[in-house]
Amino acid sequence: MNIKKRIAGMSVAWFSFNLATSAIILSSFALGTAIKSPLLFEIAKILAYINTSIFVVISIAFIIKILILGKKFFAVFKDPGRGPFMTIISIAIMLLSLDWLVVLRNPPIALAFFVTGTALHFIMTVAILYYFIMHEGIEVHAMNPGWYMPPVGLILVPYIGSMLPYHISHAFMGVFLGSGAIMWLALFTIWLYRSFFHQPPPGRQVVTMWINLAPPAILPISYAALLGIMPKQYHAMLTALSKVNNTLPKLLVMVSDSLFYTFWGLDGLIFVLVLMVTLAYWRRKALAFAESWWAFVFPTAAYTISTIQLMAHHPEKWLLFYAMFLYLLTWLLYLVTTIKSITYGLKEWLREE
Repeated sequence: MNIKKRIAGMSVAWFSFNLATSAIILSSFALGTAIKSPLLFEIAKILAYINTSIFVVISIAFIIKILILGKKFFAVFKDPGRGPFMTIISIAIMLLSLDWLVVLRNPPIALAFFVTGTALHFIMTVAILYYFIMHEGIEVHAMNPGWYMPPVGLILVPYIGSMLPYHISHAFMGVFLGSGAIMWLALFTIWLYRSFFHQPPPGRQVVTMWINLAPPAILPISYAALLGIMPKQYHAMLTALSKVNNTLPKLLVMVSDSLFYTFWGLDGLIFVLVLMVTLAYWRRKALAFAESWWAFVFPTAAYTISTIQLMAHHPEKWLLFYAMFLYLLTWLLYLVTTIKSITYGLKEWLREE
């Protein structure tokens, strides 16, 4: 067994575990806040420490991989299929920032993760876009929702940055939000075109369709964070404005609702659609396991959190039940993917050279 060879062949998908676990942590904390559950808070805290520890181990192994491969490693950014997935690393780092800020209440460590993740994500996104533009030609059928990863990371920046107890320029964060939002809209249009006019994706790529849930789930909460209308701020402003003028609270509600109903509302359709497609492949026994299965977890958790935040603005019972359903579904997908990944990983590790 050649350890050096194993590390050199290490997939970036290992960081998907950190991404998915952070998603579980943050959705647990969000639901725990909504239903006032100490148990969910404790689960989130324990997982946050475990996730950080595993991230350190994976990062050390990946740094060793880069040192082994040298310049050859950076060729991956020129690959239109694998390049965008490299941003899993920077997104995982940014989500660790949220773990430490929201769950573990440690702003200095959260800031360190945020700065590192944001800088790394910006550099990788620019490199990926540069090579896409300079590429000799990319066929449209090569497009898959994995291309959303760079814009997803860009959209996350203002959400995290606005929550940190430090002064971070809103104009600076606006660059990330605008870039991510417009880039996602363009890529979503390309994905629809590719889906309508070309053959369906192979079974190993079907799961990546779930990434469609992430951008419209994160966009409204990023806008809310940047505009200063997160749930507590939102209700405080409604109370203050109602004392001044009866019209002003309605304007605030209109702004907030327009953001959620445009993007979160789109997720309602996307969720049903990707679920139907996934079940169709499963019934045909064409849903082959792949490392991309981690794409089940983070988008579903993001949709859960977005639903919980909408519920904080509009406390309707059905939204709570829907959020709880999405949360349980996220855990189911997380556990199934973890078991499948461990089984698959052991087979790959122990197979004969």
